[in-house]
Amino acid sequence: MQFSRLSVVVAAALTLNWVGLDLPVAPNTRSLLASATAQTASDPWTEARRLLAQGEQQRKTSYYQEAFSSFQSALRIYRGDLTRAFNPQESSFGEASALNSIGTLYWHVNQNQQALEYFQQALPIFQSVGSRIGEAGVLMNLGVSYAELNQDQKAIEHLQQALPIFRAVSDREGEAKTLMNLGASFNRLDQSQQAIDYFQQALTIQQEIRNRQDEALTLTNLAVIYGSLREYQQAIDYYRQALPIFRELDNRDMEGNLLASIGRLYVDYDSPQSAIQFLQQSLEVRESIRAANQQLPPQMQKSYVDSFADDYRLLANLLTQQNREAEAQQILERLK
Repeated sequence: MQFSRLSVVVAAALTLNWVGLDLPVAPNTRSLLASATAQTASDPWTEARRLLAQGEQQRKTSYYQEAFSSFQSALRIYRGDLTRAFNPQESSFGEASALNSIGTLYWHVNQNQQALEYFQQALPIFQSVGSRIGEAGVLMNLGVSYAELNQDQKAIEHLQQALPIFRAVSDREGEAKTLMNLGASFNRLDQSQQAIDYFQQALTIQQEIRNRQDEALTLTNLAVIYGSLREYQQAIDYYRQALPIFRELDNRDMEGNLLASIGRLYVDYDSPQSAIQFLQQSLEVRESIRAANQQLPPQMQKSYVDSFADDYRLLANLLTQQNREAEAQQILERLK
């Protein structure tokens, strides 16, 4: 049972959405990060914060190569002699934040071992500077990475370490994300009702704090579980609640995932025409992302394509069954 944030698959190969935590780059975090984006880079601190803010925006809009460059540039600044000598505490905090951001980027392109290595570097740095929120965030990201690598017990261990820290520092967003990931972990262990309970706890918090991105992810996870339980109408209802949120947020990765998931549900419904319709929409979204990322290293491009290759093969198979062999072959060619 493969878990991946880039490929949402329902039915036999159940897939859930895991969430990582984007951490701040300096004390007073998000407000400081936002203000740094608008400033002229007149000093290394401002420039490093600007680069991290820029990298996060690039990653969220699927420009992964540009994001990697921004994060690496910020990391070099935080590790520089000038910044370390002037303010070692903030330098270390920024270094850990940059490492977390690079790990998150690798996580998004399905290179989970590399992501794990960056998160492991970040954790002791956050602990050394006494950043509880940084520690909790990286613990959660480590949990997610272990889950992606099918190391379930390590995943649960790290998530359960993160949850009480988020609650102690009153970080409702981090608490909700951790609840989501615990829900995914328990579902992976075939404890569906416990997973649903965790997701419902997370959904309540997300709606209270108006975290639309994670609200949509939780709705999607609930849809995945109900699909696996063959409660197809409830699964489709949850997907239909999530899809407009992802479009509103311009999250093309998840838009493509949900369209493919709905297509797979229609296969189970024995409605091939509807399945083809949604899978084709998914293909269009994913091909637009590929077109925007032609400068990525070949290995990263291949990892991305591999994450949704089964959806392309399914679409090709459905088209072949309807004697549309030429269209099917064109789709399979995109996987080469």
